[in-house]
Amino acid sequence: MEQKKHFPLFCDIQGKKAVVIGGGAIAARRCRTLSRFAFALHIIAPTLHPDILELEKQGLATVSRRTFAPGDEKGAFLLVAATDERQVNALAGQLAKQAGAFVSVADRREECTFYFPALIEDGPITIGVAGDGQDHAAVAQRAGQIRRLLEQ
Repeated sequence: MEQKKHFPLFCDIQGKKAVVIGGGAIAARRCRTLSRFAFALHIIAPTLHPDILELEKQGLATVSRRTFAPGDEKGAFLLVAATDERQVNALAGQLAKQAGAFVSVADRREECTFYFPALIEDGPITIGVAGDGQDHAAVAQRAGQIRRLLEQ
């Protein structure tokens, strides 16, 4: 029997710090997902996607309008590195791992310690569908199929 290296973990994240480094479309997508959960969401980027600005306006996230600096990872339960700069993503991910955080590096799946699942939410029920990090589109498509089956 093949043992999988990723375990789907649903844990209490109430008030735990989630840090997103980056302010573009990918970061915004991750922020929208994280904002649906009870994280203390903090976003660090010099320029921000309109969706991130809306999350800040709604009080769902705090924002630092600047580039990532060592130390920003401190106290993070999880960190998402989603800039368009390879060196920044690598450094943020490395420092966050050293600090004990779960890490998602948008441009290098081999540097991730977790993968974002495709989520199916229905009231108090949350289902996460994840693959091995190789084909996000296939996972999203399969999650849609599962959602339709559950809605029947």
